[in-house]
Amino acid sequence: MTPARTGIHPARGASVLAVLAGAWFFLSPWIWGVYWNHTAWNSWIVGALIVIFAVSRMIHPRATMLSWFNVALGVWTFASPWIFGYVDGTGRFVNSLCIGFIVFCTAVVGANSERESHHVTSTP
Repeated sequence: MTPARTGIHPARGASVLAVLAGAWFFLSPWIWGVYWNHTAWNSWIVGALIVIFAVSRMIHPRATMLSWFNVALGVWTFASPWIFGYVDGTGRFVNSLCIGFIVFCTAVVGANSERESHHVTSTP
């Protein structure tokens, strides 16, 4: 048995999670007390871009390229501790890994959801 079609695009849930993760990443320099560090700009810029792309995807559900941008930002976020040299095992390091993983996964789900939204489902 297949679920009934609800009219809600499958990318919406993934985009909501990406918005939350991006907002958290944006705020994280203040939370971890490193807002004075030059690497905080990475969190502010990337976090804002994640939110912008995810909100844009919710507004334009067929624009899968927006999700692919967030895939790239998820990879960048995951790699950023090594790029900027804060791999000392602190909460900020773990935070970047977790946010990168979450953004990557939600963006891949969002990017692939366009295929799923074309399947016509019905209940017998």
